[in-house]
Amino acid sequence: MSAPTRSWTAGRRLRSAALGAGSFFAVAAALLGGPVAMAADVATPAPAAAEAPAAEAPASIAPQLGWLGDWGGYRTKLADAGIQVGVNYIGELWRNTTGGLGTGTAYNGRFLFTLDADLDKLFQWKGATFHASALQIQGSGFSGQYLGNIMGVSGIDALSSTRLFELYIEQSFADGKATFRFGQLAADSEFGISDNASLFLNSTFGWPALFAADLPSGGPAYPLATPGVRLKLLPTDDFSIMLGLFNGNPAPCCGDPQEENHNGLNFLVDQGVFVIGEAAYSYNKGEGAAWLPGTVKVGAWYNSNAFPNQRYDVFGLSLANPETVGIAANIHGDYAAYAIIDQMIYRVPGSKDKGISVFGRIMAAPSAQNQIGFYADGGINFKGLVPYREDDAFGIAFGTTRVTSAARGLDADTAYYTGSYYPVRGSETVLEVTYSAQVTPGFTIQPDFQYIWNPGGGVLNPNDPLGLTKVSNAAVFGVRTTINY
Repeated sequence: MSAPTRSWTAGRRLRSAALGAGSFFAVAAALLGGPVAMAADVATPAPAAAEAPAAEAPASIAPQLGWLGDWGGYRTKLADAGIQVGVNYIGELWRNTTGGLGTGTAYNGRFLFTLDADLDKLFQWKGATFHASALQIQGSGFSGQYLGNIMGVSGIDALSSTRLFELYIEQSFADGKATFRFGQLAADSEFGISDNASLFLNSTFGWPALFAADLPSGGPAYPLATPGVRLKLLPTDDFSIMLGLFNGNPAPCCGDPQEENHNGLNFLVDQGVFVIGEAAYSYNKGEGAAWLPGTVKVGAWYNSNAFPNQRYDVFGLSLANPETVGIAANIHGDYAAYAIIDQMIYRVPGSKDKGISVFGRIMAAPSAQNQIGFYADGGINFKGLVPYREDDAFGIAFGTTRVTSAARGLDADTAYYTGSYYPVRGSETVLEVTYSAQVTPGFTIQPDFQYIWNPGGGVLNPNDPLGLTKVSNAAVFGVRTTINY
């Protein structure tokens, strides 16, 4: 899943604006040929094999389009030969009604083009597959423009561009008990995700805000994949281990990462290393299991790059001290640890995945080199409980980020040395309420509401000429339409 929570530049950083989205013209856009998928479709996450319940392929609108859906039979012939192509479009409209940096409306759109090839069928390369994906993004920078928040309201909002996303070969071995993937990869398609969180649209419910804010350029996550390798081991049907090694920074220093790697063709391999590992255990997923299914995951990551100290310069002076040289002390390396749980708490009799499910994630990182030191989220989903609307889903979720003591210390130093009002940041919290309604298989409309407390963690409002107020709480309404073809 993901979004992962990506602002276009320092938007991954705390004081920058993470991207966003929304209001109601998207419905009309969809009916005219518009929009696409669920929140986690941003990077088309592939749930771990140990996840429960097992994820199914998204429904496609193609079978309902007759000749156009099957290209007069050629799409089926390609699939039989081992080549599958797909298009996913998400369109969304967002409206900030109060608070933030100002009220306003914006539209986001994102095409995702995919090609998957079975190399066994094509070239007799046993156990190998090929995957390529490209993005065409119409981004608005909604969160940066109207909210100034850390957790961007939309997981698809990014710099408008056409770019290569993922490009890799995957090889299975040991009778399918292990797979090795190499090429240009996005970590947010597999690591740190909650299957139940994929319903929600805020970027943090994909690639969590702590990862996006603390890692260089937001890490290898939508829309910035980077060269890497991933090994996945499946010792049993219920247990999996994944280890990924990626280039440490998807974009070169020091401008806007998405501008620096504008078309996804940089293929950088000299920006340090980012290593992430995750173990997952699922239980009660078999047919006829007496108890309800669930999955627990634990993971950690390390990045080898140098990170600036959030409070002190190279001589140990506060960066707010008038005598500072203004060069932050470097700290070599950064790390974080996390845990995730997905749990079904009620299942509709006779169904596989319809019912009520909950999720929770918690993660932490050190203070000195990071702006976000603690993150937690959680939520509850209701799927298939509305009569005659078995494919609809409703959910409520929250996410919260905590600014590190080092970054807060710099805020306090700034107030002290300037002798003026300067707020000390604390935390930002978002509440999201959403409903995904299936219009027809492969086409959904999803109205959404988000309320953001303390945008940016509690920063000065740049639109206040007196500099005496913080960015106020914001209420955002939006709608997403999704077409999967």
